[in-house]
Amino acid sequence: MTPGLPVPLTESDIRVLADYLDNELEEGLRLHVEREDRLTKWQKAYDGEPASPKKDFPWPGACNVVIPLIGIAVDSIVARIVNTLFSVEPFWTVRPLRPEMERFAKPVESFLEWSRQSEYNMYREVRRWAPEVVKFGWGYLKVPWDMHTIREFSHGEAGPELMESLIRRPNPHHVLLRDVIPQAGVEDELEQAEWLAQRFYLTDGQLRARQAEGIFHNVDRVIAFKQGATTGEGVREKLSRIYEVWCNVALPGQFLADSFVATFHKDTKTILRVIYNPYFNLKRPFVKAKFIEQEGRLEGMGIAKRLFDMQHEITTIHCQQVDNATIANTRFFIGRRGVVRPRTRVYPGRFLTVPDPERDIKTVQLGDVYNSMHTLSVEILAFSERASGVSDPSLGRESSVVGTRATATGTLAILQEGNRRFDLNVRDIRDSLSEVGRLVLELNHQHRPEGFAFFVQGPDGQLTEQVLRLPKEFLASRMAVELTASTATINRDIERQGLMTLLGTLVQYYERTLQIGTLIVNPQVPVELKQMAATMAEGGRRVMERLVQTFNVKDIDAVLPPIFALGGDNGAADSAGVPVPGSENGALAGV
Repeated sequence: MTPGLPVPLTESDIRVLADYLDNELEEGLRLHVEREDRLTKWQKAYDGEPASPKKDFPWPGACNVVIPLIGIAVDSIVARIVNTLFSVEPFWTVRPLRPEMERFAKPVESFLEWSRQSEYNMYREVRRWAPEVVKFGWGYLKVPWDMHTIREFSHGEAGPELMESLIRRPNPHHVLLRDVIPQAGVEDELEQAEWLAQRFYLTDGQLRARQAEGIFHNVDRVIAFKQGATTGEGVREKLSRIYEVWCNVALPGQFLADSFVATFHKDTKTILRVIYNPYFNLKRPFVKAKFIEQEGRLEGMGIAKRLFDMQHEITTIHCQQVDNATIANTRFFIGRRGVVRPRTRVYPGRFLTVPDPERDIKTVQLGDVYNSMHTLSVEILAFSERASGVSDPSLGRESSVVGTRATATGTLAILQEGNRRFDLNVRDIRDSLSEVGRLVLELNHQHRPEGFAFFVQGPDGQLTEQVLRLPKEFLASRMAVELTASTATINRDIERQGLMTLLGTLVQYYERTLQIGTLIVNPQVPVELKQMAATMAEGGRRVMERLVQTFNVKDIDAVLPPIFALGGDNGAADSAGVPVPGSENGALAGV
């Protein structure tokens, strides 16, 4: 559970707060029910689940297949995004915002990577979160500090011995959309809303364990309420529905708003816990990402909403094609009365004898096959590709257009152009995950026991400890945490070819730079020639910076390091008094 200082409340204050939470949650849940209905509808469309198990129109047993257009697009996009996010390590990059913090960046980065791999499973949570973002249009990650006790039994000399271990760690995890209840009437639920609630479910044992640790109170009322309750299937309820409400309202008897967290059981109007908001800047520990931004709206737009009507249309066309083929393959047999006996079975290969086959028995075809239906389905697929951005090349297949024979270079150009849309989605998600990394660093700064980083990292842990002991107002202004992945790379082979090309260019640049440096330090070279060489070196460095940036290299200074100091008081002149344009602190200006 999240650590925090309890809010002192009287019995009267608790009743007032319980009434407020009950009324606000009731109002928010009324709107949330409609949102849950839409999520359920979109989820069924993603699953390709038909509206009814069996169709009875145009006849009983008609084609009831659903073309999972939404599922095809969502699975493709999610695979692209998740593979891009976890294709490089470390997951987060720590960037110093001030020169004096450069030596601390790598140790802090290594500590965050150790925490990600040892204390929580970021891949599992992102893998669960990304489908909701793509499918529904938005999704939430929660970044709390988890502190709980684990009870274990070991064999001792006198018998079983109880051992209790205190677990303290950051715990970023995915929260289902249907379990996040925003305040009614406010679109900005993270900043402007007075409260934001998360719904979760606990067993009786979990409730009692939290009361034993002094976290919850009055859990007996919650457990007693659930004893006689049953589910819709007639099974006794096993879980209690609890709401964790992150509030920014005035407490009873107060005039100004306070930031606090109330854990509330709505069915019995029981407040289990009230603590002050324990996090920096009193922010709620939720991070939201949107697939397609809808300005001024709480919800984003996802693939399910974008393709819902198109999936219904192409499903209808497909079912009509199958039913049309069924009708076209159906034959009616008609004959003169009395020639064929009633209830005569007709099957392939059956031989019927009649006096006059030409006149006594005939076949009638019920319908014909209409090829125009195929044209309609191709048009719908084309519209869906434009709406979702998922086409044949992005699915790893050649273009299905007849007569197209693209070259390798042309196909690569098409893939790169098609990636632009996915790059935008990746950048939006990258921004959200960078926020998660920043919150994880702040949680370590606020709650991590002193000396822990040294125990994990050894000597480098001393630098990490210095950062974690900084005043909280200094931390954000000196360290930035970013997601390492930046764009949706096409594939590893193409990325490898690009890096090999960059390496060849850099080798040539290094050789030329060394030649210029040798010329500058040569005392026999005229001063004017040295000045021209220094200017050329500075210009080449700036061009190379722009070139390296196109390869999404973040640490440019490590790829293009400044060359040697040239001497003099400020390093701006060599032994012959040659000024170096723009040079500072003994380095050839930007070279």
